[in-house]
Amino acid sequence: MGAFLMRSSWEKDSKIVAVAVAMIAAAGHAAGQSRMLPKVAAFRVDSKLVVVPVTVVDRRGATVRGLSSEVFNVTEDGVRQQIRSFSEEEAPVSLGIVLDLSGSMKSVLGGAKESLQALTRDANPEDEAFLNAVSSSPRPYSSFTTRFDDLLRLVAFEDASGNTALVDTLYASLQELRTGVNTRRALLVISDGMDNHSRRSKGELLQLAMESDAQIYTIVVSDPAKQYAKPMERTEEDRGRLFLDELSAKTGGLSFAVRSREDIGAAAAHIRQALRNRYTIGYVPIDNGRSGRWRAIKITVARLGIRAYFRTEYRSN
Repeated sequence: MGAFLMRSSWEKDSKIVAVAVAMIAAAGHAAGQSRMLPKVAAFRVDSKLVVVPVTVVDRRGATVRGLSSEVFNVTEDGVRQQIRSFSEEEAPVSLGIVLDLSGSMKSVLGGAKESLQALTRDANPEDEAFLNAVSSSPRPYSSFTTRFDDLLRLVAFEDASGNTALVDTLYASLQELRTGVNTRRALLVISDGMDNHSRRSKGELLQLAMESDAQIYTIVVSDPAKQYAKPMERTEEDRGRLFLDELSAKTGGLSFAVRSREDIGAAAAHIRQALRNRYTIGYVPIDNGRSGRWRAIKITVARLGIRAYFRTEYRSN
């Protein structure tokens, strides 16, 4: 699979495995049709029940289906929780797409566009997506639509230019994603991870991401020639990639790093498969007087060689 790098958080492993999840699709309805009101959030904290979407993958990055609730272990702030609700579902998605068209992407823009094309195949008529681009400032290309082919045409002949306001674009996209009609919401980011022109800080973006109900999936498109770049340039690239990894890990999404066309195809296949298959776990947390505080969630699966991906924290009511 060439230089395909899977980035996620398989702790204490010498190689960070990257898997993915996120997919989309589309088709069908006219662009101008009226839209329904948004449904209830996929990740939610009711007065008692905490409901967490969970994706399970094996070491090859393939999603694992057919598991029972007995193999899942859930803890909150280190205290084991009893699972009160459990389901395995396949549901449509409201997807925000962020494509980096800034000058730093000039050498890898072809691969970025291929990633977008691969991820929009095999449409689901109930999926919807919007498209924003990264440049010196956020560039909106399309609001929510089910016509995914139109999104591809909008950027087919675009070149990479300008500074990079990645953080600002992601912040605006997370806010727009709240208007999605589907219960399942995700943000897909195709970028090299660099930023040199945002007004908002990475801390502000991370805060908004943690408070949203969306999973963030990232495809970091890397230029193979960068391995010969100066150490300072490689450090900047690594810093951006690690920040995108962090956004994915904390929101329950996954992150890919791709360097070749083979990598792009493999990443897209994992994303399309994984986003379609997800478990939902609900539990009633022990009331320990920490209302308004952040609480840490951890979910493990009692099966060798497979791993769960989920939102790692939530703020209690």
